Amino acid sequence: MTPFPSNSIRMSTQPEPFKPCYTWPNEYFYFNHYFESDTYRIFIIENIAHNWEWLHTYRDRIRPTDFFFVRLGWFFHDWLVEECRRCVDSLGIPINQFRIMFNDYASKSLFEDHGFSGKIINHNAFLDYNLFEPRPREKIYDAIYTARHVPFKRHHLCQEIPNLALVTGPSYAADSQDELPVHVYRNNHVLNEEEVREKISESHVGLILSEIEGACYASSEYLLMGIPVVSTFSHGGRDIWYNDYNSRICAPDSGSIAQAVANLKNESRDPKRIRQMHISLADQMRLDFCALHEEVASESGITSIDAKHYFQQSFFHKMMRTQKPDFDQIFSRSAN
Repeated sequence: MTPFPSNSIRMSTQPEPFKPCYTWPNEYFYFNHYFESDTYRIFIIENIAHNWEWLHTYRDRIRPTDFFFVRLGWFFHDWLVEECRRCVDSLGIPINQFRIMFNDYASKSLFEDHGFSGKIINHNAFLDYNLFEPRPREKIYDAIYTARHVPFKRHHLCQEIPNLALVTGPSYAADSQDELPVHVYRNNHVLNEEEVREKISESHVGLILSEIEGACYASSEYLLMGIPVVSTFSHGGRDIWYNDYNSRICAPDSGSIAQAVANLKNESRDPKRIRQMHISLADQMRLDFCALHEEVASESGITSIDAKHYFQQSFFHKMMRTQKPDFDQIFSRSAN
């Protein structure tokens, strides 16, 4: 199942004037004005088309040394990457000013085929490690699934797990609501982050069962708290964190998933080792992020920036906040 158009129904002509298939529907969205200097600036944004409205409005004020580090919030197949390229070309901003933070090797290959550059910097690398640590709690649940109750999360694939905990968040009214599988726990109110972490610590295994989404924070939260993951085969980037020790990847079959949960429950897995595996890979991606900063600084004529120190001073959980940026102030003068 895919929510995106296939190549067979790709538009043969571009709309005039160009408009992406989806732009962010309100004034509050993910944005990080990461670095500011007289010489160059760095903005971290999520996706390109989502930001079309303000990029189009302020394109004449965007400087040649304004760089946009683009986080991928979802799985991008060929049609959507083509749209990203049409979006950049329509803005008249050189493609070199957009650097993609790829979630995995598949997205890297696809974006590079369309002329983009960047590095593999999965957005889960920016989770704050200090928030997620193994806890010495009694294991109450065979498995936990923390996910909104929406169809693409495929809760029905949990139906053969005998001792299941479900943590569900708010859903959209338009979403169809399939019946949830039999479970021994489900939250009766929206849990805060600390309450979610407590439930994870009481579980043997974490579940992620969608076929298509982004890199999926919940997947890495399980690993950072030291519990292994059972996942279906997926597109979007979460599997870059998986290995033979910390996970099992299954076909979308409830029996296979239940068996993988039982196997991991009965096998010995060191929570600290699971956590450290994630941190080691995330640390490398953070270094690559700093290298990307140094790269655009060098292209702007600056060779003495300590990007690692700047990152350490500027880091916060996820590195993105939902906000309403003051673009009139940010882009207060023309690029010329």
